[in-house]
Amino acid sequence: MRRLSATGDALADAVAMRIDRRRPSRMMDEVHYLAKTEIGVYQELIDHLWSIPDWVDWQLIDRAQKLQNVFNHARTLAILTGSLIEGYCQNRASVALVTSGHLNQEVVRRVYETNQLIHSTTQAGCLQPGASGHRALAEIRLSNALMRKSLVTRDWYGRHKSPPLSQLDMAYDILEFSHIAKIGMQRLGIEFDAHDQQAIHHFWRYCGHLYGLDEDLLTNTLEQESQLHQTLSQRQETVDKAHQLLAKNTLQCIASHGLVKLPADLILACSRLCLSPARADELGLPQNRGWRRTTHFYRTANRSATFLHYRIPGMSLVNSRLNRYVSQNIVLPRPPLEHKPPFKK
Repeated sequence: MRRLSATGDALADAVAMRIDRRRPSRMMDEVHYLAKTEIGVYQELIDHLWSIPDWVDWQLIDRAQKLQNVFNHARTLAILTGSLIEGYCQNRASVALVTSGHLNQEVVRRVYETNQLIHSTTQAGCLQPGASGHRALAEIRLSNALMRKSLVTRDWYGRHKSPPLSQLDMAYDILEFSHIAKIGMQRLGIEFDAHDQQAIHHFWRYCGHLYGLDEDLLTNTLEQESQLHQTLSQRQETVDKAHQLLAKNTLQCIASHGLVKLPADLILACSRLCLSPARADELGLPQNRGWRRTTHFYRTANRSATFLHYRIPGMSLVNSRLNRYVSQNIVLPRPPLEHKPPFKK
């Protein structure tokens, strides 16, 4: 753990030292172009992104992608109003940016990157080399490297003992989409069976590889994933005003930018439901009894939908269509691509 806490993403960091910050899509286009002309670290990053480990099971990945697509409304709520808020309590780099006067910039960047990754990982074949999810992970990985580069120039090491966005921070990022999102979905009324949970875990294990995680952080089982979450959660510092400000402004950003087509107070109520009551109170998220009843009704509806999905033969297709309809009316459609069709090696 000490080694990983003092380690960043050497491959992406080497590339970040040689390029300037732009939109993530344009940076990846530049990396792809330079890999053809200068080779070196650019080609090394491309080779790593296109390398497929022997343990990857595409059938499990396809199964997880379909599940995430069917239940995308609850998954989006669980990640944006739960996992993302929980992650801010761990991410020292985000707090550092807020305390240095970059609150709005950090919140908008983080929310839109998260939203882009959520939608990119619902597409069929999304993790195949060059596909939507594969590219989104590469772009966020490079964006993280540029942030590390920026924070180091601001005397980060003079105030902290470990680098910004270390391997442990990156591992928690992936947990936000896998283990923590699973807990949030359970609190919203959707609980997958053991086989489906394993498929989703495998999906995000491969995402972790693309994200640049050390092999020691790519857990093999659900039990190891849970243990990793418990271990990383112990690193958390006391929740303070900066964390509360991040949580409040993130929920406001989600509502004001229309990423989830729900009233702001209902988004807040969903956040309290996805987070534990203790965490919500620490972050100063107020309760609204009227919207609380609405979230409980939503949870009951999700439990019924999950029951139909697993228990009644022939209802899975009807349930899939119903959930897709709900997704289209709760979740904003996938944002338009800022770049040309996915690059190829």
